[in-house]
Formats: sequence, structure tokens, C-alpha cells
Amino acid sequence: MYGQRYRLLFILLCTLLLCSSAHATILQISVRDSIDNTTIPHATVYLNGVDYAKTNTSGQVFITHPGLNDTLIRVSMTGYDDWENLVAKNETSILVNLSRKNLILKVNLYDSDFLEPVAGAQVNISVKNLTQTKVTDASGSATFDVHAATMYSIDISAQDYESRTGRIDIGTEDKNAQYWLLFSNRFSFVIKDRNSRAAVPDAEVRLDSVLAGKTDTRGVLTIPVSRGKVYAIEIKKAGYLTISESRIINETDAIYSVVLTKAPLGAFFSVFDENRAPINGTDIYINGTLSGTTNQFGRSIFPDLVAGSYTVEVRKTGYLSVNRTILLNRSGEDYSFELPFEHADLTIFVLEKDQKIVPNATIMINGIVVGATDDHGQYITSVKFDTVYNITAVKDTFQPSFVKKQVAQGNATASVTIVMEKSLDWGFIILIVVGALGILVLFWATRMRDGKKRRHIVRKNEI
Repeated sequence: MYGQRYRLLFILLCTLLLCSSAHATILQISVRDSIDNTTIPHATVYLNGVDYAKTNTSGQVFITHPGLNDTLIRVSMTGYDDWENLVAKNETSILVNLSRKNLILKVNLYDSDFLEPVAGAQVNISVKNLTQTKVTDASGSATFDVHAATMYSIDISAQDYESRTGRIDIGTEDKNAQYWLLFSNRFSFVIKDRNSRAAVPDAEVRLDSVLAGKTDTRGVLTIPVSRGKVYAIEIKKAGYLTISESRIINETDAIYSVVLTKAPLGAFFSVFDENRAPINGTDIYINGTLSGTTNQFGRSIFPDLVAGSYTVEVRKTGYLSVNRTILLNRSGEDYSFELPFEHADLTIFVLEKDQKIVPNATIMINGIVVGATDDHGQYITSVKFDTVYNITAVKDTFQPSFVKKQVAQGNATASVTIVMEKSLDWGFIILIVVGALGILVLFWATRMRDGKKRRHIVRKNEI
């Protein structure tokens, strides 16, 4: 009995499902561009005002609904006008043609030399077989009605200017496009340095001996010329070799590129020591490269140096190196370098004969007091290499003592020892001498007195 009931319920459920599926409707929506009929993927489809789905890569979307009522369909896509319609309940497919939005394209033309608007120029824009033509107004502008998401071709022509062509991609918003127009008779000189390839500003350009102008910071000079003629061209710049040539400027010529070679100016280098004595055999490095050596007069000549900035380093054994940057802009400049002597640390030890240290001894070098020994009997000073020094140590109760010392090149930590002897104590010696003299005087006086007594006694005996 229960089995019959279950079978009955199953039959009723299947019948209900069959009835439901029989009334369900599948609506296919295909979205295309109204101009070129291309499919539009990722368009948003709204069902009765609710965001339902987006079209696939084929520009389609499938909607399943009960088919009981008509359905309000709206399709939206950026750059297109919205499409909206009430679709019958039994409709199974519809084709939606989206119209591109109408936008504004504004074309602005300017003179490339004077930066002023170009009025009266003809501007054509075209797409497929549709062409629009406008003439720029006093502000150099022309305005067009265009479709969004469309690529247009543009052609510009104006009297005395070179024609321009191109393409303009219109997106989803109004667009402003700017174009520079070049004079049709303009001709440009581009001047660069041969070695560095850097722009050469302020170079003079002469045509048929008449100054046409000077290059700007980009090394460029643009001027109007008459084509089909032969010109005598001369290009000059201080510090460079002048270029002169004759050539014809044809209709197809637009740019004349020139490289200038710097003219040798030459320079002299003089090297002295601290006493202004010339130093022979000094090595001179220019921009890191050994380029020359000074002669017996301390001079070296570099005739091939051209105008420019150079890093110069001067080196000589026994002297401190000197490094500096020079700017060569005139012929035959003379640059002087003074090399300080290289120094060594010299430790001076002051001892007694029995090797006891002598602290607080005054140290003089070449007769000038420079300091005093410390508690360890030492004094450290700085001296020049290969120079003879007279070093004297002085202290009370000691006899002054001196030595000569010369520190050889390469001996950066030299030393010298001064041995001092105690001075005689003349006060004590004088005291001893005075005492001795006193004793002698006393002894003499005593002898004299005793002698008188003996003589007196003898006389009495004689009597």
C-alpha cells in the first residue's frame, strides 16, 4: 500500500516538473554595433531594471524566465547610448543594435615657430565613406560631431604650411586635439660636438656671408629658405674649427646636420714647491691619464688640448699630490701648481748618559722652540723628507745637546736620540774653592804666628 502511495507521489512530481519546464522560456539576446555590425562583448543586460548579466565574447547573453509576462530589457555599454525595450513573453531571441554616443572633437592648430593660432586652415576628418570638412576660425579651432569609440583619419592643409595627416582615436568622452604646423619653406641646421655628440648652442650660421642666426640650447637653428638654390654655408663657434661649404637646398631637404671639431688651444703647466722652486720630473695626469712630465724648469706643454673642462692631477715622489679642475677656453693658458712637501713623523728621544729619560727638555728645531719632551722623554713632530734639521735639547742642570737629522724618502716613522750630560754646579764648586782658600789662609796665618813665636824664644836663649 505504501509502495503505491510513493509511486503516485513520484508521478505527480514528474508531472509538475514537466508542466513547469513546458512553460519556461529561454531568451537569446545578441548585442551588436549599429555602424559596423560587430559584436559587443561585456555589455550589461538589465532584466526588469535589475542587473542580470554581461554579454560573452560573442556579444550574447541567455535569459531563462517563466514566460508568464512580457520582460523589460535594457542593454548598457560605455561609449554607447542605452537600448531599452519591452520584449514579449513568448519571444526567444532579439538583436540589439547599440548606437555610439555623439561626442565633440575640437581640433586646434598652431604655428610651430611663433606659437600663434593658424586661421583659415582646412581640416578633414573621415571614417569609412563619411567625410567632414571644416575651416579653422580666428582662434585656430575647428569643431566636429563625432561618434564615440571610433578611429578617424585627419588631413590638415594651410597656405604656406606643410600638410599634416594622421589618425585620431575617439574614446568615450569629448576630445581636444592640438597640431603644430611647420612653414613649408623652413630649413633646420642641427649642430653637434664631434666627440661628445652634445648640442652646440650659440653657433653662428651664415648663408652667402649673411648671418642667418645662432643655434639654440638644442643646437638647432630653423630659418626660412628658398629651395632650389646654391648657398655658401659657413658655421662658426668659438673654440671650434669653422666649417665652410657650398651646397644646394632642394625641395626634399629639411635638415642639415653638422658636427663641429674643437680647435686645439694648447696649455702650459708649471709646477713649483713650497719655496717656489721649479720641480723637475713631475707627472701630470689629465682626466686620469698620464699625459706629460715637467722639464728642468718645472714646465710641461700640451699643444693638443681643446676647449673644455679637465681634471688635472700633479704627482711627484716626496711631495703631496695636487688635484684640481681647470676650464680651458683661451689659447695658451698657463696653469701653476704648488706641491707641498711630503712629511714624516719624527720621534725625538732625550736621555742621560746612563740611559735615564729626560722629561720636560725643551726641543728646538733649526733654532726655533717647537715643544718639550713628555714624561717618557719623547717629543713627536712632523718633518719634510730629505731635509737636514738641527735638533737641540735644552734643560736646566744639563748641558745643551744637539744632533743633525735627515729623514730619507719612504721612512714615514723615523726617530732620533739626544744624549744630555749634567752641567757642573759652579756654586758648589765656588763654595769649595772659597772654603779651601779660607783653610789655606787660616793655615798660612797660623804658620806665620807660630814662626814669630819661635824666633822670639831663640833670642831669649841667646841672651
